[in-house]
Amino acid sequence: MPLPSILESCKLDLLATDEELQQKYPLAMAERITRIRDMYNYWLANPSMKDRQLRDAIMSRYDVSQSTAYSDISVIHQLVPLLSQKSRDFHRSRANEMMLETYAMAKARKDTRTMAMTAANYAKYNRVDVEDEMTMPYEDIVPQPFCPTLDVTVLGIKPIPDVYNHISRLTKEFSRDFADIEDVEAEDIDLEEDKLFAPLTDDTDRPEI
Repeated sequence: MPLPSILESCKLDLLATDEELQQKYPLAMAERITRIRDMYNYWLANPSMKDRQLRDAIMSRYDVSQSTAYSDISVIHQLVPLLSQKSRDFHRSRANEMMLETYAMAKARKDTRTMAMTAANYAKYNRVDVEDEMTMPYEDIVPQPFCPTLDVTVLGIKPIPDVYNHISRLTKEFSRDFADIEDVEAEDIDLEEDKLFAPLTDDTDRPEI
């Protein structure tokens, strides 16, 4: 059975232990998964790092070629959208961290003005003044067991005895009041489709508009 690609292997086992990796993959592949995991964690600690800096770090730490380093970086980019797209959640977390650091520094200096401004920005950014939306408890909703029926009593209506004869009697009664209304049978319309939709042989056969 062929081994999965390094990308698929990382998706499945990036957080597996070294022992688990060595039991599941060849040694070289297990070591590469470990290397990619380590460099991903290294990037998390240094999120402003450029790809060339990450490349140099991989080459110096693991003594691999430049092409191998870039190959690892490509896998990291595909594994973690934070690396290439800098997702909104990541930026939100970083912004909160910066505001908390600013607040701590202002507090140490007893700079109440900066403390108040940072606290206000933090509250506004995280929308702490907005009430949490109530979510519908969909798991508690029980579907109604509707079943088709001809029994009108389920609607609280008293049934009409011998309803079909009752309908027939009313039909005759109302027909006498409107004698000019006649029931007619439906008739098929002859559209002469064989002539209307016949294939055209030349321009002379085209119908005049």
